[in-house]
Amino acid sequence: MKNINYTSEHFKRVERFLLEEYDIEVVYGHNISDAYYDSARIIEINNRQNIPSRLHSLLHEAGHACLRNEKRRVSFGANFPFMRKHGSSKRGDKDHRVDVVREEVLAWERAYDVAVQLGIDIDQDLWCKHRKDSLITYMEWF
Repeated sequence: MKNINYTSEHFKRVERFLLEEYDIEVVYGHNISDAYYDSARIIEINNRQNIPSRLHSLLHEAGHACLRNEKRRVSFGANFPFMRKHGSSKRGDKDHRVDVVREEVLAWERAYDVAVQLGIDIDQDLWCKHRKDSLITYMEWF
């Protein structure tokens, strides 16, 4: 296990990246969920989490922002054709749920890429556990 001491500088790197690349601000609070709101250009992070989980959540939500704002040949809508327009918090049909799970997996993968890009070392054991626990909730939701 690689024991890494995450600092405020790690959070600032991600926040700066989001603001400069996508014009997205990060808001922390006690009574909010970890979420990316594309139309509002805001990521919310619950700050009741421990520091490693908070950073992992921020990176994961940044992964969503990257997926939804990439300038690629294939748009987000074309890549996720069954995703409902009004978010994924409500359980849709199986086609929609598959796209939600796909986006969640890809957001974790993209999050790791963002960490590497920003020079943030990740505690692999904690990262894998957080990713697994998060994805299990979506599998149970499915």
